[in-house]
Order: sequence, then C-alpha cells, then structure tokens
Amino acid sequence: MALSTYNELVDSVIAWSHRKDILKLIPDFIALAEYEMFNNAQTQLRVRETEIVSTAPTSSRYLELPPNFEKARSVMIVTGLGYCDVKFQAPEQMSRVATTGQPRFFTVVGNELEFNCTPDSEYTLQIQYYKKPDPITELSPSNVLLTDYPNIYLYGVLHQVFLWSEDIEEAAKYAGKFQDAIKGANKSDKKARYGSAPSMSIEGMKP
Repeated sequence: MALSTYNELVDSVIAWSHRKDILKLIPDFIALAEYEMFNNAQTQLRVRETEIVSTAPTSSRYLELPPNFEKARSVMIVTGLGYCDVKFQAPEQMSRVATTGQPRFFTVVGNELEFNCTPDSEYTLQIQYYKKPDPITELSPSNVLLTDYPNIYLYGVLHQVFLWSEDIEEAAKYAGKFQDAIKGANKSDKKARYGSAPSMSIEGMKP
C-alpha cells in the first residue's frame, strides 16, 4: 500500500469512500482516528514504534509525565545492584503511606506519576512507556505509525467518514477492519519481541 504521507492518505480516503465532498472534514476524521488508535474500548495500539525509555531523578512523591505519555509499560528504580520494579496500582487501590521510603507502587493521576510514599532519598527512575506520535497534518505530513501501519490509518479514517455520513453498515465494516489492523500490529510486535517461545516474568530485583 503506497500510503505514507498526509496527502496520500487524503487521496486514498476520498477514493475508497467515493466521497469528494468531505475534503474539508478529513482533518477532523484523521484526528478522531488517531485518538481511537489509543483510546477505543476494544484494543489499543501498543507497538515498539511508540515505545520510549527515559530516565529521571526524583525525590518527590509526584513526577510529571513525559510529553505525549500514553501508558507506562514499566517503572523501575535504578540501584547499585540492578533494577527494582515499581508496580502499578489503580488510583483507587493505591496503598499510600505517610512515611518515607523506597517507592514500591505507582499510579497515574492527571499528568503525574504518584508513588505510594515520599522517597526517603533521591532515586533514579527508568520509565518505559508508550508515547503518542505527533499527529499528521499538511505541515507535518507523516509519522512512524503512518509509515509502518498505513492500514490502521486508512481504516480508522474511513470508519469516521461513515460514522459521519450515518452509513451504519460501512461504518461497522471499517470499524472491524480498524480493530483487526490494530490487533495484527500488536500481535506482530509481540512476536518480534518474544518469538514463539513462552515467556515469563519475575517480580523484584532485575540484574
């Protein structure tokens, strides 16, 4: 599929939908499709192309999230012996304590990471997270997702087109294609990470 720029996507959407009257609305449809990639109720896009690893020092109970943060994959404290997991808990389930210590749990509140306690010293964190790519526009015509997964963009935008036109049958068809494309990308990414062998994880210290 020769589809890697904003203008190519627009041309394909018009050709596939047989609608030349939607040109002014296509930027809205693209923005909605980009939102749905990460926030739909079924399967969210989680691939290496959107994965970032960063380090940050902290001595505070709260740490501002990186720009375009979507979801944490892991948070670890860097120690002289290796890495120690800081486990995620939902905000309403967080085991918060008033004393200081080494954080064991974290949650996400607004645009901040919150730890279960105030650190007793400055710690260095390694945060592995999914980052939303910059949206595509006429001025910024491509990003890594459009380059690597053009079908996700095309089907997502067509789904929005047919929702707008109230063509329920076509909207449902492209919603299914959109979800299948996301699942396929996630599955391919998982296979590339782990191969076909079973995997396991061990909590606690990591060398």
